[in-house]
Amino acid sequence: MKRSVTLLATICFLSVSASAQYGTAPNNYYPDSYNGSIFQGVVTEARDDQIILTFTKGSSTETFTGLFETGCSVPTAKQGGPLMMPTNIPKGTAMTAFFNARTKRVDGKKIKENVIIGIAFDIWQGQKIAEDKKTIYWCTTSRHLQFRAYR
Repeated sequence: MKRSVTLLATICFLSVSASAQYGTAPNNYYPDSYNGSIFQGVVTEARDDQIILTFTKGSSTETFTGLFETGCSVPTAKQGGPLMMPTNIPKGTAMTAFFNARTKRVDGKKIKENVIIGIAFDIWQGQKIAEDKKTIYWCTTSRHLQFRAYR
């Protein structure tokens, strides 16, 4: 009995640690359409409206590809300047993507895509940002936010 409980606990631990890059958003104010999905990783590629994040732990690597719904409202040195797009985010940036998964049909085939509606930087200027201090920068045209409890 003790051995089976230990084995079950080990399996649960490995399952959680292997999928730790995907998660649920913290309690906060979010757009009505947001479902609470997040991915934490490091920017490995960015092009036009698409960004690729990679999470590596040991020999396991998971990749997330997401499209920005629109540019992100990240403050810039120039007030009222252009919105931040994926190509403005340097490779190697550790960040969290707040996204909705959706399915669409292309040439009669169902294709899953991740639409990023917000981002938060996990490390800034070499310093890890505490969860309660992170700022979410919106990448959506929806401005009606309501409190949502996900955790």
